[in-house]
Amino acid sequence: MNNEMNYIDEGRNRRPLAHYVILLILVLIIVYAVYLWISQSAKVEELEKGNEELQAQITLTQQQCDEYSRILSSDDQNEYMERIAIEKYGYGYPGEKRYYFTSQE
Repeated sequence: MNNEMNYIDEGRNRRPLAHYVILLILVLIIVYAVYLWISQSAKVEELEKGNEELQAQITLTQQQCDEYSRILSSDDQNEYMERIAIEKYGYGYPGEKRYYFTSQE
């Protein structure tokens, strides 16, 4: 009976190499899956941030478009063009004197 117990105990403690290989493969698959999940989460977060920036640009462009549409549909087009000519291009009226600050202080 004592020999029989030793035989049973030896069978329980011995596991074939295939079990360890399968266990190692499962652990590697789990580690790889976690890595993929983390990297995909980072990519999604980056894309969401880029999307927010694009939405802000779209909003700004839409506001500019609305402003241009308002200017074009209003009656003060001449006043607007005159203001742009003076501010942006430095035009002036005949005989008008312009003074510019040249000191760097």
